[in-house]
Amino acid sequence: MSRRASGVRCQRYTADGGHYEGRWQQGQHHGYGVKDNGRGLIYEGQWRLGQRHGNGTLRRQCGNGHAERVYVGQWVQNVRCGEGKQYYKDGTVYYGQWQANGRHGHGIQWHADGRTYIGEWQNDAMHGKGVLYAANGNRYVGEFERGCKSGLGVYYHEKNGEQLLQHGIWSQDNCQSSLLSMTSHIA
Repeated sequence: MSRRASGVRCQRYTADGGHYEGRWQQGQHHGYGVKDNGRGLIYEGQWRLGQRHGNGTLRRQCGNGHAERVYVGQWVQNVRCGEGKQYYKDGTVYYGQWQANGRHGHGIQWHADGRTYIGEWQNDAMHGKGVLYAANGNRYVGEFERGCKSGLGVYYHEKNGEQLLQHGIWSQDNCQSSLLSMTSHIA
């Protein structure tokens, strides 16, 4: 084994202008290191045998010289897996569980338009039980399937301090049948 195959050093990639600085083992990124791919993405965190593995932060280099976070959390064999926080370009933020680079398990997502979803995810979509809050104060509590309100649920319509409850059966975000009830002023 050569002397340079393991240890700490900086490696530059001349083809794309990127570089890596950190720990190496057997000629691969291993342990803690920072890699700038030369195309605007910077990963800082744990590596295992050349792959992002463990806790790390992925950032995007902006034109003004600042870097914005893209993802902070756990990685397994170069994909988001475990617990993490994703920052989307439109201002939406997701915090929760990941599997194979997709939202999967329990999580909360704050949308840039004011909506918030708290609940279960499967294959990168709202799926299972959850609560979807609208920016106007309305909310849906119930079942989701492949990103849509589907199954049993209650939609709370709020207006002028009164609340209208719509108990129903939903399919692909559309209410198929429901029972409406009015409640008095909200405390």
